[in-house]
Amino acid sequence: MVEEEPTDPKDPPAATAPPQESPQPPGPGAETTGGEPEVVPPSPEPARRRERRRKARAERPKVTFWEGVREVIIILVLAAIVAVLIQSFFFKAFIIPSSSMSPTLQIGDRVMVDRVTYYFRKPRRGDIVVWRYPPDDPRSLNTNNPFYWPIQQMGETLHLTHRGTTPFVKRVIATEGETLELRKGQLYINGKKIKEPYIVNDMSDFGPVKVPKGMFYGLGDNRPNSRDSRFFGPIPYRAVIGRVFLIWWPAKHFGKPRARINS
Repeated sequence: MVEEEPTDPKDPPAATAPPQESPQPPGPGAETTGGEPEVVPPSPEPARRRERRRKARAERPKVTFWEGVREVIIILVLAAIVAVLIQSFFFKAFIIPSSSMSPTLQIGDRVMVDRVTYYFRKPRRGDIVVWRYPPDDPRSLNTNNPFYWPIQQMGETLHLTHRGTTPFVKRVIATEGETLELRKGQLYINGKKIKEPYIVNDMSDFGPVKVPKGMFYGLGDNRPNSRDSRFFGPIPYRAVIGRVFLIWWPAKHFGKPRARINS
């Protein structure tokens, strides 16, 4: 029998082991002691997004067949109105019908005519202009009535006004107050010799004539094959449609009308 040694009350108490805690289950997203990831349940956020998209599709107004047809018709009408306004007041397309402006403009060339420039100034020598023939016919002239003028311009685009007139394309040679003369095809303005590198010369004589106020003389670059002011006289400014500034077709002629020197 082993006797216990008597303890001295002054001796410190013997150390005891701390109590062991029971293991707690790992929380969401925590790893187990074995290193294997905890299976996390899927987040409800994607499901909420899908639900919102489904509700948005359900709330979106459905366009019926006839509503779609109506929208297409409205778009086409607006496009037609814009096209009429552009051609009536800003730019207009023409096809060159003859060789009278050759070699600058060829038969079949598609050209764009600027209608805005002559709102601010009169035609000048060298401009290639489109005007209405016959020049002495009242139907060829633009009205002086500022209230009727817009209607007249839109009517021309819709072929309702200026009926019985034909667009002509010529080059301005002399303007109001100038004296024009041709000597063996050479142009003189007020007695001064003018260079014309763009013409086909026909060695003809014409004039001298003084251009009346409010008018100009227009001649074709292809002088031997052009019916122009040498035959029917001066052209009123009021008969002018616009200024040719661009050849847009065919592609090989694309660009500004050029003065082509003939060999």
